[in-house]
Amino acid sequence: MNKTEKYIPKNLEISYKSKDNGNKSVKIVNNEILIINNSQIESINKKDIDKEKWIEFLENLEKIGIWDLEENYSSCSLTADYYWKIKIEYEEKRINSYGINVDPKIIIGNDIYSILEKLEEYVEDLIS
Repeated sequence: MNKTEKYIPKNLEISYKSKDNGNKSVKIVNNEILIINNSQIESINKKDIDKEKWIEFLENLEKIGIWDLEENYSSCSLTADYYWKIKIEYEEKRINSYGINVDPKIIIGNDIYSILEKLEEYVEDLIS
C-alpha cells in the first residue's frame, strides 16, 4: 500500500436525484472515482489525487459531522422533489444515510448550511 492509499475511503458513494437538477453521483469503483452528472461520466484514478487532498477531504468530513448522520431523513410529501444517499467507509468509521425532500443541516458560526451542499463542495475540492 502506498502512502496515499491509506487516506482513501474503502467505500465512497454519494448520489443526489432532483427533478430540478437531475442526477449527480460520485462513487469509487475499483481504482476509479466516477463522477456522473446526468448523462455525462468522468473518471479519475483515485491514486492521482494527492495525499494532502485526501487528508483535507477526511478532515472536512469530520467538520460537518458526517459520521453522526442519522440513517434516514425524510419529509412527508406526496411528491419526491429530491432524493440523496451517502455511503462512506473509512477505517472503522461507516455512514449509510439517505433522505427524501429533507437534508441534514449544520451550524457553522452564525450560519446554517446543508451538509449535502458542504459535502458536494468538499468533493469538488477533492477532484479539482
